[in-house]
Amino acid sequence: MISVRKTSVRTALAFLILVAPAQASAGQLDERLTTLSNAGSGEAAYHLGMLYHMGLAGVPKDQRKAFELFKLAADRGDPLGAYKVGCFYDGQGEGVVKGNPQLALKYKLVAAEAGYNLAQEDVSKRLFDTGDTTGALRWLEAAAAQGDRMALGFLGAMYSGLLPPDNPAPKASDPVKGWAYMLLSARDTPEIRTALETELAKRPAEERKRVKAFVHDWRAQPSALSQRTGIESAYKLVGLTVPKA
Repeated sequence: MISVRKTSVRTALAFLILVAPAQASAGQLDERLTTLSNAGSGEAAYHLGMLYHMGLAGVPKDQRKAFELFKLAADRGDPLGAYKVGCFYDGQGEGVVKGNPQLALKYKLVAAEAGYNLAQEDVSKRLFDTGDTTGALRWLEAAAAQGDRMALGFLGAMYSGLLPPDNPAPKASDPVKGWAYMLLSARDTPEIRTALETELAKRPAEERKRVKAFVHDWRAQPSALSQRTGIESAYKLVGLTVPKA
């Protein structure tokens, strides 16, 4: 049986898309997200929360309102809303909520398990700090597999033995993974990649061959959830075209 809430969300969304103009005007995104959120959509509540959190699309910044919307989204099962609630408990909510590392981890785990790369990265950092290196590495590898540059860079430094001595991450030695991950993390920064390739050229020929094969075969696999962030997704949700800059 379809719930009343799901029915109301679908009805509201269908109506919004039906009346959508070709181009959004000021205030329309806020209004349509509000309509959809009022109909029970957790995703709309999350995006609306981001408007208040960042001060986007003509909406004034209001961190208390943003947190209320993120919490509403999380309560409705939206993992991105859960992630932002975790962020507020992890320091972003100063003046709104008191920091709570346990609650921060709890909410971010929801998003990590749903496939959000930033949540996976954050959870890995927290687990490293608490001594759970096995769990931390699992989440770090998951974020790296999606193409998360921070995760790739951290893994590269870890496998290359370049982490500071006081870093809680385990010490590992895998030069091929180390070089490959560092090169992949620098794929959009030519100057850093060139410097890495210059250093790699000094390594043994067989090692260079394996690194190049690793990089050549590697493909980022971002999850659907990781691709649902950003204001473009908010416009898409309510059937509006993103305004031209």
